[in-house]
Amino acid sequence: MNFNVYLDKQTVDRLNRLAKARGVKRNALIREAVEHLLARETRAGWPAAVLEHRGVPGPAFESRRRKLRQPRRDPFA
Repeated sequence: MNFNVYLDKQTVDRLNRLAKARGVKRNALIREAVEHLLARETRAGWPAAVLEHRGVPGPAFESRRRKLRQPRRDPFA
């Protein structure tokens, strides 16, 4: 399928330089960029490893914070 994409001169010049440096045609770079964008945008949700994680046995993480002492001063102040 063919369609037109309008780019400003600066972007075209950069695209031409990159195509020449890689030894490929501009269309190949544009296809690669579109594929990259679609792959990045279609990754929805958390990875399976995260969704399947059931946590660490033992007391809840937050319950251990009670044992911490207050900092002497605010490190972000």
